[in-house]
Amino acid sequence: RPRGGRRPRMQLAAWLLTVAALQSPARLVPARTAVPMFRKRSGLSVMTAQPKGDQDRPAAAPPPVGALAGVADDRDALALHARLCLRAAEDDEFGRTLRQGLDVCTQALRLYGPAGVITSFNGGKDAVAILHLMRAALAAHCDRAGIEPLRLPVLFFEQEDEFPEVDAFVRQAVSRYDLRLYAYSNLSFAPGLAKCIEESGAKAFVLGTREGDPNSKGQEAFAPSSDWMPPFMRVNPVIRWRYSDVWTFLRGFSLPFCPLYSCGYTSLGKRADTVPNPALLRPSGSYAPAWLLPDETLERAGRSTAAKNRKAAGGSGGLVHGAADAVSAGEARAPVNGASGNGRGSAAESAADSVASELDRGSEAAAAATAVVALTR
Repeated sequence: RPRGGRRPRMQLAAWLLTVAALQSPARLVPARTAVPMFRKRSGLSVMTAQPKGDQDRPAAAPPPVGALAGVADDRDALALHARLCLRAAEDDEFGRTLRQGLDVCTQALRLYGPAGVITSFNGGKDAVAILHLMRAALAAHCDRAGIEPLRLPVLFFEQEDEFPEVDAFVRQAVSRYDLRLYAYSNLSFAPGLAKCIEESGAKAFVLGTREGDPNSKGQEAFAPSSDWMPPFMRVNPVIRWRYSDVWTFLRGFSLPFCPLYSCGYTSLGKRADTVPNPALLRPSGSYAPAWLLPDETLERAGRSTAAKNRKAAGGSGGLVHGAADAVSAGEARAPVNGASGNGRGSAAESAADSVASELDRGSEAAAAATAVVALTR
């Protein structure tokens, strides 16, 4: 036997094992890093990853729509646009509704330019919806043009009998989203618009008008102003949205809204003509939140009820609810960003602080708390 004869035997054995391994079917070993998998549901498209060792199990249920939507900061308008586009790509009823609304805003900016479009913002639910559609569209417009982000111009008409919660919400939203505010008081509707157009050079106003609103007859996504008003283009991104679509949008993307909607209000006007919606009255005497309204045709029932109450009381005014009760008729209401006024009453200041707290809490607050060009909110 040659010297060191065991080595050839070991080499031969290793060679035979290699040949056998090559001829046998390979067994796939799961990767240690989970691969993201896209799943579709009725809400947002969500991305879930299976944990290590669980590749043979069904994927866990995706998080609720609001939970995913609230991950991003609502102040980041470009990120919001990306989230809206993701949801709008879904081929379902709300996806198509959202896509149409976002496209109307995009086209308005293309046609009139960022400086030529002003968004009506009165603090109501529809106004909040168009505010965020426009914020997202403007951020994307600036990004495509390769320019620095621009402040979104908004229009607000102050009312003598405004809910302090609405006033505080508008005030805080202007600060939170760094909006460029055009605020007017002691001006009627048409003169106020004329003054805004003169000061801003606006060619179009984005409105929260929806089908069924008192002023919606004959309007489309783009509609010229009426003869009795200054010439401008009305832009209606949510004209085809239903009541439920508005709440799907606001709550699905965890966007803050006026806390009065959590107290049973479904349509906001002045304090004298607005009460919680009787259709949301619970046996306990409290009110369910606005998004639980069982019949969308009753959206304005709180307004008609207030009118009946006022008539029965001999025109002395309607009922109010919640923190609005804390402000007496004689207290001065604070102006918005320098608009005319005599200062802030203590109750209004308290309401502003309350709404500021809700806004700062972001998605959690939105889920829990959750003259304008069109007076319908």
